Amino acid sequence: MKSKFVPWAISTAMCLTGLSANSQCAVVGWASENGGVTGGGTATPVIVTNYTDLKAAITSTSVKVVHVSGTITIPSGGRISFQDQSDKTIFGLPGAKLVSTDLTTSNSGIIYVKRCTNVVFRNLTLEGPGAYDTDGWDNMTLDNCANVWVDHCEFQDGLDGNFDIKNMSDYISVTWCKFIYNKAPIPDGPGGSDDHRFSDLFGSGDGATTDRGHLRVTLQNCWWAQGCVARMPRVRFGKVHVANNLFNSTVAAQCVMAGFEADLLVESNVFENVKKPIDKMDNTYTAITARDNVFTNTTGNTTGSGTAFTPPYTLTITPVANVKAAVMAGAGATLTEDCLGVLDITGTRDGSTRLGDEPAANRISIYPNPAKGKAIIAVTLKKNEQAVIRVYDANGRLVDNLPVVTAFTAGTQKVPYSLAGKAPGIYNVFVTTGKGVQSTYKLVVQ
Repeated sequence: MKSKFVPWAISTAMCLTGLSANSQCAVVGWASENGGVTGGGTATPVIVTNYTDLKAAITSTSVKVVHVSGTITIPSGGRISFQDQSDKTIFGLPGAKLVSTDLTTSNSGIIYVKRCTNVVFRNLTLEGPGAYDTDGWDNMTLDNCANVWVDHCEFQDGLDGNFDIKNMSDYISVTWCKFIYNKAPIPDGPGGSDDHRFSDLFGSGDGATTDRGHLRVTLQNCWWAQGCVARMPRVRFGKVHVANNLFNSTVAAQCVMAGFEADLLVESNVFENVKKPIDKMDNTYTAITARDNVFTNTTGNTTGSGTAFTPPYTLTITPVANVKAAVMAGAGATLTEDCLGVLDITGTRDGSTRLGDEPAANRISIYPNPAKGKAIIAVTLKKNEQAVIRVYDANGRLVDNLPVVTAFTAGTQKVPYSLAGKAPGIYNVFVTTGKGVQSTYKLVVQ
């Protein structure tokens, strides 16, 4: 995948099997502009397994990488306010889910992100209580944020919506995400709609004119799946690039919705069994360019009008014939345990030292591999350089934190690692040097 700025390239073997891993592991689109996105970079992750620790890690400015493990229920009124931070990654280990069951106006919702920059969300499932028109909270909202990458997340059953972007938020990329309503809508809400399965709203109102010049969002390889009725997304003011997405909810009444002053580039998407694939609404949009889309068993408008913006970035567009299979296989929280969000970073937000620029000295080997009983972790370091070695199991749990390795003379330091008591399986060995460069290696225990 080509982009003007690719700050987060994870090695192809580490992320996904049977899919184009590079294309699923690099930030693309609008979030690659304006300095790009690196999140928390190579900071040592904090692993959280309960609500108290999750809230503390997200709200702490000193924590830069959060790994979420297991299912965590958000208590009534416990919506997490993530505000005024920068340079942070929140990554879901395989199976990680944040769940809210509250149906009230004030106590609902999972996470509200406000005035944050350079943030990454990856591999999380956020499950709400089901659609209920009570003017409550979404599963997640970005409010006045910049340079945010939301990747491989699944948004389910949001109360008011699944995921909204508003209030001058800008330079946002949403890739390989899935939006779905598994639960039946709850009728008789005070807002008047008996079926409020409205997934995504970009821009909160026609009168929010401060959004002009903002709300630049790229949506690529996303899936609006069964149960979504409308707002996929509904856009006001923004320059939104909708590319290589799948829309196939049989209850869809409107898919891409061009609201007030919306400027939309809609290309190489697949629309199946939906109504109004491209909804021109009240014809108050700025422009819609629609090209190379596929419409199967659809009714309603499929055409654009006017000429939309030209993206300043380069985006590799998948041929539309291949979009459905790729999206259905890869969208959602589908990353494996090896793709922990800090692997093989080849760039930095400020252009400083990169892993790819490091000399070959910062490399390790593990042998024998597979191993039984004992393995040797060989770390090649410069004089006086140090390395920290941590070992995680396949579920992302820390199982060993080895003593700090110090090279009093340059060369290879051999660290014996006992496998006594280790269950057979795959383990991930994290090595962090004194420069903060982090690499991950796979160890197979027999």
